[in-house]
Amino acid sequence: MPAPTWNLAITVIFLIGIVFGYILQREKIIATLLSVYVALVVTQLFAGNVFDFFQGNKVLFNQVWIRSNASPFTVRVLVFLAVIALLSAKGGISGTKSKGVLSPIEIMILSFLATGLILSSIFFFMPPETRDAFIKSSALASFVIRYYPLWVVTPIIVLVGLGFVRKTD
Repeated sequence: MPAPTWNLAITVIFLIGIVFGYILQREKIIATLLSVYVALVVTQLFAGNVFDFFQGNKVLFNQVWIRSNASPFTVRVLVFLAVIALLSAKGGISGTKSKGVLSPIEIMILSFLATGLILSSIFFFMPPETRDAFIKSSALASFVIRYYPLWVVTPIIVLVGLGFVRKTD
């Protein structure tokens, strides 16, 4: 039996993301999408300081420091996912209720784009050598990695576009 490939793993992640989107519904998907954008900014601004803290190079309150062997990639991903989780669960961000035939399609599209943005961002946090290895070993990973700018911009364009055709309560 052949070993599973990264293409399969990435496909499963996208399917889980879409199913999760149907469970959460449109309002929470929009909140999650906004949380991803905030997490990208926070990660870019603070991951270096958090990494220094976990390397023992920064002290918190002149007393607390941690020395670990965490890589910059690990710290970035943990900061990124923690911000997404906190804002999605407790951030108080929500979208508007939607009615009509577009709602299930919206959920599928927005879930797909949110999953793609999260996955491509995690790939973006990797060292270039690791990204290159994924590009060579998986066609789907290559697509997700190479089109990172589109994964960042497309959800915004889709949200604005859907805003013009959506019926609200």
